[in-house]
Amino acid sequence: MGFNKYVEVGKISLSNSLVYLMDFLAKSLFIGLIIFIFINLWKVVYGDSTSLIDGFTINMMVWYLVMTESIVTSQGKLLEEIGEEIRSGNIAQSLNKPYNFIVFKYASGFGNTFLRFIMTFTIGAIITLIFVGGINVQLVHLPLILLTVLFALTINFLMMALLGIFAFWLEDARALHFIYQKFVFVLGGMLLPLELFPQWLGDFSRVLPFSYVAYHPAKLWVMFNWSDFVNVIMNQLFWIVIFIITIALVYRICIEKISINGG
Repeated sequence: MGFNKYVEVGKISLSNSLVYLMDFLAKSLFIGLIIFIFINLWKVVYGDSTSLIDGFTINMMVWYLVMTESIVTSQGKLLEEIGEEIRSGNIAQSLNKPYNFIVFKYASGFGNTFLRFIMTFTIGAIITLIFVGGINVQLVHLPLILLTVLFALTINFLMMALLGIFAFWLEDARALHFIYQKFVFVLGGMLLPLELFPQWLGDFSRVLPFSYVAYHPAKLWVMFNWSDFVNVIMNQLFWIVIFIITIALVYRICIEKISINGG
């Protein structure tokens, strides 16, 4: 029964998100514009559509970007939202409710995240198909790739939630959100595959949790490999467990010492 209430929260969240479909569409179109700009940049860099850069064709490079952009931007500003609830004292209302605050945020945000991912990816895919073309992806691999995407979204949520909790001490999570984004952009391989980095930096970035949000799922999308898939799934599960344990410990410490500013 305890788990079912979060499932119902997720269903309500998804239903509510469909009401604001045009708002999601507008945000996704903006990401589509960014992808269009990168398409033209990569065309200049590649020069020839048959050229390879570290094993990536221009089609693979753009489709890689479509996937990373869709994953990373789908979570919105969750970190800032959690930080604001803590800073304003509104979290006091949640602490008295019969649910875990972090699990509730995950369930309630699932609808927005899932819908934003689908719309951003769809718009990015349409633009890429028109200006670059498609890529060779086997249908049997799609459910497996989607699984890595769901785990990537979960890791992204957990890292943002963990940083958001630190607003108990910092009171303003906006700076943390800015810094976190930059780590995902660069070390997570959102803008560029890690193959394009200096070898020492690429090797270092591959083992960080940020890369399991963007780089690894996107690489499987454009360059699927069974051994890589197993490795990615196992490491994603590892980081999910690590962050769940860390959040549980830090959250318990914060709740014991909480001092609500506005409530």
